[in-house]
Amino acid sequence: MTKALNIIGFILLVASIFVFGLKSMAAEMGIAVAASGVFLAFANLDKFSEFKGAGFEAKLREAVDEANATIENLKSVAAPLLTTTIDLLAKDGRLCGDSAFDKNHALYDKLIALQADIDISDFSLEKAQSQYLNIHAWDMISDLASDIERAGKEKFTVEVRETLGSHSFDEPPSLEKFLSLLDEVELQDKEGQKLERIRQYYQTYKL
Repeated sequence: MTKALNIIGFILLVASIFVFGLKSMAAEMGIAVAASGVFLAFANLDKFSEFKGAGFEAKLREAVDEANATIENLKSVAAPLLTTTIDLLAKDGRLCGDSAFDKNHALYDKLIALQADIDISDFSLEKAQSQYLNIHAWDMISDLASDIERAGKEKFTVEVRETLGSHSFDEPPSLEKFLSLLDEVELQDKEGQKLERIRQYYQTYKL
């Protein structure tokens, strides 16, 4: 348990500096860093029975039970921090190439793994996760549709929009409907690779 808490404290610390710093949100970054520091302090409190030095002695073991209860409260602090980070990730790095996409999702995957490790359940966090995946699915399909149109399939993006609807954070585009539009489309190698990437995305994240 302590190891998992240490991991999430460290990741939240790094993520808060990276994401909020990138957005020049100094106040939010400071709050997140402070919360991460407090989280780490309480997560490691049970390692100490007492501390001696400079003429004073502070017994900490007696505070462990209370600290454990406090850690549960700190989980409620971690939930909105995770939610905010995922919300920012959902809006950052969209349509910026495969490298940015992969880095963005690598961080997302780590945050979700940490959430599972420390057993955080929160409606707003789950909604943020869903919206993150949905909007990136829309971006991937829109990107492929644009490539197909540029390759010679006239007004294909219009056809896709009329069939699938507009971009939405609330629902992913229907992959089945999109595939039906490709029945008479001859994909080039690059387009075929993008389609396979979309298929894997839907399978990995169960969209």
